Amino acid sequence: MADFEPAVTITLQHEGGFYHNPVTGEIVNHGITLKFVQGSGYKPDADEAFIQNLSTAQATAIYETYFWNANHLGSINDQSLANKVFDLTVNMGPSALKLLQSAVNCAADGVLGPISIAQINARDPLELLAQYKALATQRYTQIATGNPQLAGDLTGWLARLNS
Repeated sequence: MADFEPAVTITLQHEGGFYHNPVTGEIVNHGITLKFVQGSGYKPDADEAFIQNLSTAQATAIYETYFWNANHLGSINDQSLANKVFDLTVNMGPSALKLLQSAVNCAADGVLGPISIAQINARDPLELLAQYKALATQRYTQIATGNPQLAGDLTGWLARLNS
């Protein structure tokens, strides 16, 4: 069973501080977006100031509840794999879970239930991690190719993927 603390430590190193993207309008701090905070039910009335003042402790609590626990990532046996799945789920949302499910030939619905978890844990973790990273590389490349506004992010995404 994987632990949350090592995973969130890695992700918080990858995520920056407050940023209001003038091109996309995204408002984010510690990797937590205003859109997510409002839409998840965490704080529907949140505004830019709330995100700007979001503490690391608040971000960690959001990550644990809405990303780690909600997606049953602690049920993954291999810590390195769980770390990467968590980090990519924070970065690309449910698509990261669908990629993992595709890698283990499960229905790619973005929900890691008992069948997905059993398939994940039955695989060699190093081989699965390599396959998962390859699928994520393809996905990031598709995103960058399909959206010129995001094309400049590809180098950073791939560096994050391989760290």
